[in-house]
Amino acid sequence: MSLALFLTSIGIFFVTDTDDLIVLLLLWLAAKDHAQRRAIIIGQYLGITTLILAAWIISRGMLHFNITHWTHWLGLVPFILGLTGLINWWSTRHRHTPPRLTQIVSLPVVWSLTIGNGGDNLSIYVPFFTRLTLTEFGAVLLVFLAMIGLWLWISQRLARSTSATAFFARFGAWLSPLLFILVGLIILF
Repeated sequence: MSLALFLTSIGIFFVTDTDDLIVLLLLWLAAKDHAQRRAIIIGQYLGITTLILAAWIISRGMLHFNITHWTHWLGLVPFILGLTGLINWWSTRHRHTPPRLTQIVSLPVVWSLTIGNGGDNLSIYVPFFTRLTLTEFGAVLLVFLAMIGLWLWISQRLARSTSATAFFARFGAWLSPLLFILVGLIILF
């Protein structure tokens, strides 16, 4: 794996999964016992792996039907999601209700939250994966798996820190959409 591909993989994971830190932080805060904490770890790995494999299959289909020249239009998805997120944040910025998880932490809940929260990742993964060989995809997959572990570790540590929790409560709502707008523009152009 080249250094450029390694750094690009880390960058793509960082940008697409920054919002996962907030979800994971809330999950860690809601977890009551060892079984629920284990469900967070397994559910996060299963969810992100599901998204990665779906993006790989879609990218192979795009290559098969020779429509990879359309992949840059997928940049509209994170761009629009980012704009929508900023608009939603702007309209609700004066409400001081902290986000809560109303369901019990379980493997199906964590998996579905990860898929639902990461569905927009496909718009970034697919164009990236269309340029990869099978060997390069395997290397990227290993980087992503390592990054999932890092994300889990960071989010668990953040859940124990009151200042970090306050930071995400204050800035997380607009920082993540801003990153999506940036990524969308990069894909488009």
